[in-house]
Parts: sequence; C-alpha cells; structure tokens
Amino acid sequence: MKKIEIVQFKDQRMNNIEDTVAEECILNLKINSEISFDVIVTPEMIKEFVYGNLYTEGFIRAKEDIVEYSQQAKENLVQVAVEITEFSKRKDFFRKNYNIVWTECGSGSEIRRLSDQMKPLISKLQIKAQDILDISGKIKDKIILFKQTGAFHYAFLFDKNMTLENHAYDIGRHNAVDKVVGGVLLNSGILDDKILFITGRISSDIVMKCLRAKIPFVISRGAPLATAVELAKKYKICLIGFLRGKRFNIYSNHEAIIQ
Repeated sequence: MKKIEIVQFKDQRMNNIEDTVAEECILNLKINSEISFDVIVTPEMIKEFVYGNLYTEGFIRAKEDIVEYSQQAKENLVQVAVEITEFSKRKDFFRKNYNIVWTECGSGSEIRRLSDQMKPLISKLQIKAQDILDISGKIKDKIILFKQTGAFHYAFLFDKNMTLENHAYDIGRHNAVDKVVGGVLLNSGILDDKILFITGRISSDIVMKCLRAKIPFVISRGAPLATAVELAKKYKICLIGFLRGKRFNIYSNHEAIIQ
C-alpha cells in the first residue's frame, strides 16, 4: 500500500488529507521459455500466486511439477520463470485457452467445454450451519486493508474443523483465490478437506478453480452467477452465497450442511 496526499471535499469544504491506496504490479510469467503472459496483481505473495494459478488452471497437478522457479523484481514489474514437467503435453491446451482475452468472469461456453473433461468431486465432508455463520467473526480482523483502501478482494481457506488455515488478498478476485490456494499447496498440499470463503461474487471460473483444486465448498457474502451454480450442481461442490448476518443461501449440494 502507498500513502499519498489528496484533496477531499467534505461538508462543503476542501481539505488536504493523507489517503492510503492499493498498489499493483505487472507480473510476467514465463513457462519453459516458450509461453508467457502478463497479469496485474498486488506485489505480495507472488510465488503463492504462480503456484496457485498454475494449479487451479490445470497446468500442474502438484507443486513438484514445477522443477525450477526464479523471480526478480524491478520497480512495478515482477518477472517469474518456471520449468514444468511434461509441459509439451500441456502447451497446446495452454495456447488454445490462454492466449484469448476473456472478460474477468471468462467465457461461459468455453468453461462448459473445459468442464466436460472433469469428474464430480467425491467428498463426505459436512459442516454445521452455525460454523458458516461464524465465518464473518473469524475474518473481521483480517480485512483491515480493505477498510483502509476499499480496493482488495479476500480469499480464506478453512480446514474441516473451521480453523482458518490461510488467507490472501489482491485487487483481483481470481488472484486472491490463486494466492490462498498456492499458499496451502506450498505447505501441506492438502486441499480436498478445505472450505473456501471469498468476499466477491462467485463466477463460473471460481468454481472451476475449486473443481481443479478439489475444494468441496465455496462460500461468499456476495452473489453466485448462473453458470457457477450450474457447474457446482454438476460437480458436487457445495456453493453458498449471500452469507450475511444470520442467513445464507445454499445453491448446490445442500446435504453437506447440517443443522
């Protein structure tokens, strides 16, 4: 974050004040010296983002698939180079789907096509309704940067006992998810017993990230989109939206929630 001097109009007066704004950087990621792409991210947790992004987009299946990692930064540019095992088998998929500029929420038809290659999750994990209601209280001291800037999205991963295991923030919803997944991937590597809570809306590509990471729950205080609900139902992901106060809406796999 960065502090700057601004002029604020308030109560019919101009005032000189100090404000806090979020910072961003350009991340250039190069894979096996063959393919590269740029992403705008906040400059924290870069390695976690890279691992999480490549994992939730299906280009690696474990952290060990990345055999070399290097990172260097200069001003607002971060350059990362990775070497991935068996990349020759995956680069055609990468070229077909990554060199296309989608909207932030992706292409619905493309996501449906890609999801046809996936299998439903098999999870016996159940969580109590009260534990879901308690999430807001558990994260309130973790979102201070949003209160200061109004600029960040957050992602949280809880374990099966609803203990907070990792959290991340970024100016992009998807980036925050990649960072929090990457953080767990680099440590325990276990994601199939986790509950993902995000502060933004749930789009179809967020559900796809959960599917690839085998995360059986995705919860938000915001709204889900129609394709996200469709995919969650198809692949047995428990999708919960509008977690606010003492209520929430269950859009799929309601059997995973117990009173």
